[in-house]
Amino acid sequence: MFQRLTVIFFLSFLATHSLHVSAKQWCVADPSASEAQLQAALDWICGKLPGSSVIISPGGPCYEPNTVANHASYMMNDYYQFNGATPDLCDFDHSGRIVDVNPSYGGCIFA
Repeated sequence: MFQRLTVIFFLSFLATHSLHVSAKQWCVADPSASEAQLQAALDWICGKLPGSSVIISPGGPCYEPNTVANHASYMMNDYYQFNGATPDLCDFDHSGRIVDVNPSYGGCIFA
């Protein structure tokens, strides 16, 4: 009897726990944001995370494509993940958005 209760408890714990596991999310540039908004966000983040911008510099793994939107996406996500990945950390004056699909490509890996 005790073994059955243990198994039932264990299975119910697994079922309940699996419902609380959240999927990985990333913060990227919102396609509706203006280039000026994205540049402002990029400048602000690079000031907060000195040294991180080497990834989006010429020769860095996330330099290409060389667009403000691409560079902003990488840096927005870096800031978002580094600081706890809460929804408010991906606002950037309404220029960021949270996505459920990994935006990594080639050698550019989004944390």
